Amino acid sequence: MTTRNNQFIIIVPSRPLFPPPFTIDELKAAYDTYVNGRAPRSPTAFLIYRTAYRQQLIADNNLPPLYVFSNMASLSYSQEPRHVKNAYANLSFSLRSMQ
Repeated sequence: MTTRNNQFIIIVPSRPLFPPPFTIDELKAAYDTYVNGRAPRSPTAFLIYRTAYRQQLIADNNLPPLYVFSNMASLSYSQEPRHVKNAYANLSFSLRSMQ
């Protein structure tokens, strides 16, 4: 992301890596923080995808403002083929089954 005349120019990033760049253990460690003695809810497939998408944006040195990022991640996820969505859903399901 660059600025020109106080306007943001957003460079469309590549999609997140496929297969997902996370292992179950990494995700479990990231989402295994207890709040007030209660375990958090497991992340959905989209939340895991959004995390991978954010990492890709950081790697591309192109992290837009948060209100733009959320829309970009949602649009990118909706355009992914079924096998990519299934891979992220499998990670989410595996995390849920471990709790």
